[in-house]
Amino acid sequence: MKKLFITLMLLSSLTSFSQDCYTVKEVKNNGEIEGVNPKRFTLGVKQITEEILSVNKTICEDGKPVSVLIESIEAPSTGFSLGPFERKRKKTIVTLIITMDGKEFKGVGESNTDVKSTFIELQDENLPFEKSSFSSSLKKALQNALEQ
Repeated sequence: MKKLFITLMLLSSLTSFSQDCYTVKEVKNNGEIEGVNPKRFTLGVKQITEEILSVNKTICEDGKPVSVLIESIEAPSTGFSLGPFERKRKKTIVTLIITMDGKEFKGVGESNTDVKSTFIELQDENLPFEKSSFSSSLKKALQNALEQ
């Protein structure tokens, strides 16, 4: 009986120090993204959010809800061309809001992509992001929001 009591005390003390558990329940996007499947986009944002959250928080299936709202994705580009040579720089800027524990955290992340080419035409200059550039900006925005 004494061993059972000690075991129960140890277990209760261990669980009292455990962190809250979180799960990403919702991902919303306030913009139209051409050429990207919305379901794939949502899964990618959810996976990256859970990766960033798992650094300081515990992630589980039935945890406290976390929602991510992508407010905007901007990709202004600058560049010049001289004969057959072209150089472009595209800056991807992601602005988002994370809602967690009833509080909202706003974050902004930026990444740059440089392209140098000769006789190569970029297919869609209006595409709001490249996968690597977007994911880099998203990670920076999430880290920026969670630092607050």
